[in-house]
Amino acid sequence: MRAAAAALGAAALLAAGPAAASVFETYGFGARAASMSGAQAAFADDYSAVFYNPAALTVHKAPHVGTGIDVVLPRLRIDHDQPADEDTPDDRLPQSNVGVHLGLLFPLGGLIQNRFAVGVGLYLPTIQVTRVDATETETPHFYRYGSLPDKLALVLGAAFELHETVSIGVGYQFLGSLDGSAKVELDLLSQRFTRKNLSVDVHADSGLIAGLLVRPSRALRLGFSFRDALQLRYDLVTDIGIEGVGRLVADISGTSLYTPQQYTWAAAYDLADTLTVTTDLVWARWSDAPDPSAHFDIRVDGDALGLEPIEADSAPVDLAAVDTLSPRVGVEWRPDAAWAVRAGYGFRPTPLPSQTGRANDLDSDTHQLALGGGFSFADPLAVHSAPVTVDLTAQLNWLVDRAHLKAAADDPVGDSTAGGAIWRLGLTVRHDFH
Repeated sequence: MRAAAAALGAAALLAAGPAAASVFETYGFGARAASMSGAQAAFADDYSAVFYNPAALTVHKAPHVGTGIDVVLPRLRIDHDQPADEDTPDDRLPQSNVGVHLGLLFPLGGLIQNRFAVGVGLYLPTIQVTRVDATETETPHFYRYGSLPDKLALVLGAAFELHETVSIGVGYQFLGSLDGSAKVELDLLSQRFTRKNLSVDVHADSGLIAGLLVRPSRALRLGFSFRDALQLRYDLVTDIGIEGVGRLVADISGTSLYTPQQYTWAAAYDLADTLTVTTDLVWARWSDAPDPSAHFDIRVDGDALGLEPIEADSAPVDLAAVDTLSPRVGVEWRPDAAWAVRAGYGFRPTPLPSQTGRANDLDSDTHQLALGGGFSFADPLAVHSAPVTVDLTAQLNWLVDRAHLKAAADDPVGDSTAGGAIWRLGLTVRHDFH
């Protein structure tokens, strides 16, 4: 039976565990946006608009490209009031990762005179690519920051300038979904698998992005954007036939890597030719968050042993999540044409209640503080007349310490306090092609 358990365990490892939100949404797309805490829906004027507000893709009138490196360094902790024993599940803490991002913007000229533009945004983790965990909800873990930086993100968008003061845009963000099956036959006498068939299919799941940008004056820009929910769905069926005993069929299914539906209202205002203040207000519909646990539908048929068929399914988990409103504020100061200094603040309230039951989906209010800057210089290869811009950012995401007091005295995890910090460092190189 150990071989059968190993086969079932291998399938379980393919199941995704709870991890929420997207890398672009949490840390920012590119160093410039990250240094302003993502307050970009009315301010973005380069390829990053494909994520924040696709309507703003029409602002930049030259072909534009950017690429860079993102480093995520979690320093989160879970402090337990009682010592762990052999029945206590181990904590699952987020791991560090390094990713690269790429952004492209192409305005189309000719008869439409650069009033139509398309954009592409891509994030690719380099250490762990699209890692998913089979984390049980009883295991202490950080719900919104689990394997967050360990997944590929792709965004495509297009925009049209209806008038010199009004632009609209639409796009899609993509994430893979996983389906598969494994069918094996096990001979207990020889302790060998006599048949092994494994099939796994990866499909693309997409979520709509739409935006509006209005410029009522030269100094004021107003933006609105909508991002639909996005999630990784998986369904893995394992069929184990044990010769002379019966069959064990396990259907492992669920939803993970969830990003909620979001509505953003934004404004950007030029206080002077050298100073811009921008703000976003994001409503995230976390109340629609699905059950984060992996569901195991087990069917056992032991004809050879005279056993009646047995069916069992795991119980659902109610997150009791609520919608959130997150304010973001960013500032950019341009002392001259070559330099820019930026700062930002964002607040992300937790959508989850304190964990008083057996579940340990830990989360807390998060304060995001960011600093950064940019420097432009002439193309060192003298190929293009447009300058090259290098942006840097350092971002601190501080999770406020939050106590989780268990209602049951015999809870295997017991009372705990969770919090800490996540550092995000980034570098981006941007360039126009005139």
